[in-house]
Amino acid sequence: MMSRFKSALILALLLVLPVTAQTKPAPNFSGYWKLNPEKSDFGGAPAPDFAQYVIRHIGGKLTFDYTQDSHTTRVDVTTDGQERMTDSNNADAEVWARAFWDGPVLVFEARQRPRPAHEVPAIKWTSRWKRSADGQILTIERQITGPQAQLTQVLVFDRETSKNSSQ
Repeated sequence: MMSRFKSALILALLLVLPVTAQTKPAPNFSGYWKLNPEKSDFGGAPAPDFAQYVIRHIGGKLTFDYTQDSHTTRVDVTTDGQERMTDSNNADAEVWARAFWDGPVLVFEARQRPRPAHEVPAIKWTSRWKRSADGQILTIERQITGPQAQLTQVLVFDRETSKNSSQ
């Protein structure tokens, strides 16, 4: 009986070890990331003069400041898949988002919801964040859907090595 138990235990370990060995920790997106417009595809939308992410990623929490041209937006998200309001500063609409992992890819699903009695178009988007193997490139594939159009973008950001990565 002890021999069968040992055999079953060894078999169980052999089955679990390959799965454990293949499980990689989620990438960490912390850092300063500057848009590389030459490598990006804006899907027909005009390219910004400047865009940058400053990301703090600790465990399941991400805080990032996204600056495009002269406007900065701050977003706090948790990667648990729960939808939460991420922006309520607009008098006309709220932005609701959820973030979750799809393997090594961080997925954001967001939607702009008009406030009552406001005529703001309902817009939703999905962004898929991927980090290169060497950790120096952040690629964001974004699908934006509005009432009359759909837009696909691939935005490429290079890691900045200096905190003073300015325009």
